Amino acid sequence: MNKLILIIIFLIPIQLIAQINYDEIKSKNFYSTKIDTTNEKVLYVEMKYAIIIFKQSDLDSILKNADNSSEIGSFRYFEKCDNLLKLFQSNKQKIKLTDYWFDYGDEDREKMFGNINYSNPDKKPLGELIYIGGDLIHDGKAMIIEKKNQELVTKKMKIKRVNGLYGTRYVEFRLPNKKSFWRIITRLGE
Repeated sequence: MNKLILIIIFLIPIQLIAQINYDEIKSKNFYSTKIDTTNEKVLYVEMKYAIIIFKQSDLDSILKNADNSSEIGSFRYFEKCDNLLKLFQSNKQKIKLTDYWFDYGDEDREKMFGNINYSNPDKKPLGELIYIGGDLIHDGKAMIIEKKNQELVTKKMKIKRVNGLYGTRYVEFRLPNKKSFWRIITRLGE
């Protein structure tokens, strides 16, 4: 019995360190970083209100840690990122993904493309990037450029928990002007 209690006490902190629990965040400040885009291999993610730039080396190390892990309690054991890995195998200095799916509604896509069922070729890699990108933004390892004025955001930004319809809960990563540029669903509603 004592051994079981010791094992449980030992395993609980390991799971907590393994990833960020976004459901516990009510409100938290974060800042953008500066990345040398001329010397570093980077991934540009163009969203509706912001351009987020990640170092490919940061993303690659997270993906390799998740891929090499065989423990169920470890870093997102069930999350597969095959499309992102294929992107990094291209060995390009600059990879660009544009979100016309997650950040835009049907009306926006119809205005832009004349068709609400526009198929975005970047949809799968963007879907795989949601949690990994959120972790890097949370940890201050992403450069965020406000799309409206094309300037690096140097002011304090906020991660804020938001309650949605029917019990859905998510966190929004917000620019200083309170426009959301990244969302992570933490609980699904009814």
